[in-house]
Amino acid sequence: MAVVTGATRGVGKGVALALGEPGALVYATGRTLEAGASSWPGSLQETADEIAQRGGRCIPVVCDHGDDASVQRVFERVHDEQNAAIDILVNNVFAAPSHMPVNVPFWELEDGLWEDLLRMGLRSHYIASRCAAPKMVARRKELIVNTSSGGAVRYTFNVPFGVQKAGVDKMAKDMAYDLKPFNVDAVVIWPGIIKSEKFLAQPDRVPAPLAKRIMESGESSEFAGRAVVGLAADPAIMEKSGRLHLVAELAQEYGLSLIHISEPTRPER
Repeated sequence: MAVVTGATRGVGKGVALALGEPGALVYATGRTLEAGASSWPGSLQETADEIAQRGGRCIPVVCDHGDDASVQRVFERVHDEQNAAIDILVNNVFAAPSHMPVNVPFWELEDGLWEDLLRMGLRSHYIASRCAAPKMVARRKELIVNTSSGGAVRYTFNVPFGVQKAGVDKMAKDMAYDLKPFNVDAVVIWPGIIKSEKFLAQPDRVPAPLAKRIMESGESSEFAGRAVVGLAADPAIMEKSGRLHLVAELAQEYGLSLIHISEPTRPER
């Protein structure tokens, strides 16, 4: 059984599809339940329907991940309905502003950007992990995956964006330290550049050079999902706990070749 946050579109949807297809029961969370309820493409029900078409099962659950109580209710529901620990938690939710400030000095950024990025993209991961951990620890065989990016180590977009990504990486590393005695793993994955639904709907949201690069070499979001499936099945997963894993490197290790791999290089820290 898996919980994937932010599964309406993008990497979250790709992970949910990849986990659901081979038979995992997936709880997919996000704010948009039905198609057309948002100005952006994608919805939880569409994710669930696609998983069902592949022979899997997905339960869509509306959740405002900026609200701790809403997150807690999700996990209470999962534990009540399944009476079991969550096998895989994928912390992926992220709330990008309608227009991401690019190369804007931090003193000129709009009020609230820091809170918005870190509340949804970092604190929500922490709260979700806290809710899932007790039963995971009791069962002693589970996995927490956190999605991040190279913005953690190099200037990308703006200061709050980079801090959020770096926070996810450090959080996963330290969680792995606490979880190790209980045989529960926590990792970070960095997908490559993703040709997401949001990008395809509005490519002018990103600088033109980056848009060109995405169109030419962007990965399918499901490619990251297949890497998560590989991690979950890896008998040596404990050796990977607390570490950063590029999806491109995992693809090479697990023999994934379905989708184009973009820049399988590890940046300097």
